Amino acid sequence: MNKESVDVLVIDDDADICIMVGAILKFAGYKVQQLSAVDKLAVTLDSVEPKVILMDMLLSGHDGRDICTQLKNNEAQNHIHVIMMSAHPDAEKSCREAGANDFLAKPFDVDNFLAKVHLLLNA
Repeated sequence: MNKESVDVLVIDDDADICIMVGAILKFAGYKVQQLSAVDKLAVTLDSVEPKVILMDMLLSGHDGRDICTQLKNNEAQNHIHVIMMSAHPDAEKSCREAGANDFLAKPFDVDNFLAKVHLLLNA
C-alpha cells in the first residue's frame, strides 16, 4: 500500500487546536493531516507517512510521551521527527526523555513554531 506523504501530522485531542495549528501550517505551505482521536493513530500511520508529528503531551486517556517512546522504538517509524507540546511548565525534560526531537511550550509564538517545523523538515 502506498502511503500519502505529508509534512506534518498534528495530534491534539482538542479539535480547535488541531484546526488552528493545521491552518497555520497550511498557510505556511505545508501539507498537513490532523488527528484529534488518538485511538485512530495506528490506522492513520498505516495510510499517511508524516515527516514530522506535532503532538500534545496529554491526550484524553493517553500520554503523548508514551506514544512518542513507542514511535521512536518502532523501526518502521523511528525516523519520524516528533515535536511535543504542552502548557505544563516542566514538561520539556520529560518529553525529550521520551524521545521527542523538540518541544513547544503552549501558548507558543507562531514564528518560533514554524521555525522548529522548518528545521526538522530539513534535517
